[in-house]
Amino acid sequence: MLQNYTKLFIHRSVLIPVPGAHVPEFINTLSTVKRLRKWLKSLYESTVSEQFEIGIDHPFWDLFLTQHHHIIAGGGWVKNASGALLIIERNGKIDMPKGKLESREDIADCALREVKEECKVKHLQITGPAVKTYHCYPYKGDFALKTTYWFPMSTSYEKKLKPQKEEGITAVYWATPEYLRERMSEMPVYNSLEEELRRFAKWS
Repeated sequence: MLQNYTKLFIHRSVLIPVPGAHVPEFINTLSTVKRLRKWLKSLYESTVSEQFEIGIDHPFWDLFLTQHHHIIAGGGWVKNASGALLIIERNGKIDMPKGKLESREDIADCALREVKEECKVKHLQITGPAVKTYHCYPYKGDFALKTTYWFPMSTSYEKKLKPQKEEGITAVYWATPEYLRERMSEMPVYNSLEEELRRFAKWS
């Protein structure tokens, strides 16, 4: 099952909020919108994976948040009666079904709707509280920060699954740990999910 933790993924890099106001020294130079946006752009262009611990009380966070469109999404960590995990392949990466919250929609209803729409799976039941992941991405010439609420779900549905191709989904299937290891060796994973999918796949 997914675990609650706070990491914010930006392309290959990870920002980790920690207690206090301590930051790497260069963060103190990102005190203007222009400098912060230049740094964010460099992260998206970088081929290097970096990790930064940034104190949650540092003014960096207030400025960082003002430079992003905030998007809420709901998704499912779905298992069938055999314990296989529902996996999709979207835009050339391994993913799980999720989508944006609609106006006046409850986040749990959003998660159930998106799983049904993206995979054509029925008889879904939420089995526990959601956990959240956070990731940023370029958005309409600007930046977005998406918070995704992942609900554990179960289903007895055994009929054929169907990918929602208009959402960039090319495949949907039930993955055993062994099969997921195989697919992960052939295709990249969205980095906000990689740790948990590796745990499910028993791939250290």
